[in-house]
Amino acid sequence: MAIKSGKEYIEDLKKSNPNVYMLGEKVENIWDDPRFESTKKIVAQNHDYVFEKSNKEVAIVNSHHVNEPVRRLTNHIQTTMEDSLLKLDLTRDIANRRICAWCGSNILTLAWAATWETDQKYGTEYHQRFKNYLELSQKNDWDSSLGKMDAKGDRSIRPSKQKDYPGVRIVKKDAKGINVSGCKVHTSYGPCTKVITVMPCRAMTEEDKDFAVAFWTYSDTPGITMIVKPSPNTDHIDLPMQCPMSSTFGIVEGTTFFDNVFIPWEQVLLCGEWDMAALYPFYFGNIQRQSKCSCLAGHSDLVAGIAGLVADVNDVLNKSHIQEKLTHCMQMAEVAQGCAFGAAAAGKIHPSGVFMPDPIKSNAGLNYIKELTGEHIQMLHDIAGGIIVTMPTEKDYKNPKLKKILDFILAGNQKYSTEERIRALYLCREVAATEFTGYYMGWGVNASGSPHTGHILVRSLYDLDYRIRIAKEWAGIGTSREWPGHCNMNKFWVGN
Repeated sequence: MAIKSGKEYIEDLKKSNPNVYMLGEKVENIWDDPRFESTKKIVAQNHDYVFEKSNKEVAIVNSHHVNEPVRRLTNHIQTTMEDSLLKLDLTRDIANRRICAWCGSNILTLAWAATWETDQKYGTEYHQRFKNYLELSQKNDWDSSLGKMDAKGDRSIRPSKQKDYPGVRIVKKDAKGINVSGCKVHTSYGPCTKVITVMPCRAMTEEDKDFAVAFWTYSDTPGITMIVKPSPNTDHIDLPMQCPMSSTFGIVEGTTFFDNVFIPWEQVLLCGEWDMAALYPFYFGNIQRQSKCSCLAGHSDLVAGIAGLVADVNDVLNKSHIQEKLTHCMQMAEVAQGCAFGAAAAGKIHPSGVFMPDPIKSNAGLNYIKELTGEHIQMLHDIAGGIIVTMPTEKDYKNPKLKKILDFILAGNQKYSTEERIRALYLCREVAATEFTGYYMGWGVNASGSPHTGHILVRSLYDLDYRIRIAKEWAGIGTSREWPGHCNMNKFWVGN
């Protein structure tokens, strides 16, 4: 089957009937509900952009698994450094133009490695099951939401020690499959995807083995309930001038609850092998955070463009202090992308055949750009001024009596009409001073894992002992001249 257009994919999704609640009420048909329209748009765009002339060569790649073209960012298994670099360039560009590149291929690549390692140790059949799933996804051009983050209850107590741990766990096993119950949070796009891929979010102990589970299932499988919230500024989607982003696209976010859901064995990718659970968050923290560097580089590009436009409509673009702020934003973007590229350059082929970036550089780069996300918002307020908080609404501007007044008092740089200046300020306002701002900050700070998890990985993988030995040599403490050689990526394969 060919890659689907956005329209074709949405039509295919309409065959699904997920159990969804929004604002306390059951949604009987999400495909006719206007509150899901912006999410359907971004899902469709993730199909349509691959057909654009400027993207087609990079965004589409032939899969040897099915001998058909697939979307690189969604259904391709990454096997070379070139794969990694092309993905990063594409991710940065799409994040700039569409906010979210939705790199589902990262999840497939890490699951490929994790299932392979589990089979190597336990003689299981998870890897072949995953290959079968991959072929289904590629042939049908599926998108998958990700169920990774457990609801954790009391975070100071391990899952098995809690009386009622709310995360996903195995409650039954028989000859046909397993039954699972529990909750996954942050399942972005959930109702508007064909399937959901579930995996562990933490390392486990033997006592936690019932929580060491990975699988895929259809989004409308009986027993699954999605509790979702509307995408930001949904109540203003009829105001495209005032909310240019929210009126175009949005992401329905939510919580996915599994109530004794049956998963057949052919869809199970991990079941009780507790010591292999850590593979999933570790490889996620590597490959996904590399992509997130490029994603946030694209967001920095977006902010630089918005800030530059606002400065221009205010006729201060060439002022030195404005140029300094814009240059800082440019540098944020290039450093983040440089770290992503560096992680690719220092990456290695995993024993299973997939390409893995260097985890230290992936995490260090993302930590850097995450910690600067708040500066984006501050800079937009600084350059735009208080007007983005106090300015009249689109309805005010479209009132003929008020428009004459507003055209006069809100005029700026003479090369722009007043309406053009207002449009630029509305765009800035949406990113920096609306509900959308919270989403933007969330994508920057916590998406792909909290900053602290990145700090932990860098600290655990960085060879500080060796650096201390070098410092001792400089200080004249000891005489060792040992040279450990270049970094050996084999130590990063958790299954070793």
